[in-house]
Amino acid sequence: LIATGVDLIEAGKVLAIIRSSSAIVSLISSSALVWMIKRSRASFTTIYNRILLGMAISDIVMSLGACLFNFTAPSDGSYYVWNASGNQLTCNIQGFMSLAGTSSSLF
Repeated sequence: LIATGVDLIEAGKVLAIIRSSSAIVSLISSSALVWMIKRSRASFTTIYNRILLGMAISDIVMSLGACLFNFTAPSDGSYYVWNASGNQLTCNIQGFMSLAGTSSSLF
């Protein structure tokens, strides 16, 4: 079967909603983890808590980049990207946040 342009836009819309929804859940969960570590008796004194804190912060940065429902995509591509209403700068910022969050979790 050959996909039409409308099918591709609908598929992009569904994927954007799924990605953004899961990023919002991840953002809330990582923020709760940071809060729990801060409130614990050991706080930031143990190596384990510091590693968890670093991973949670990198996940927060990555989730902030992914939870925007394609809002930051350049608006001149709105005919093939659902909900595109940004510009090149907002697209670059979102890409930087996603890349920084992904690469910082490796270190």
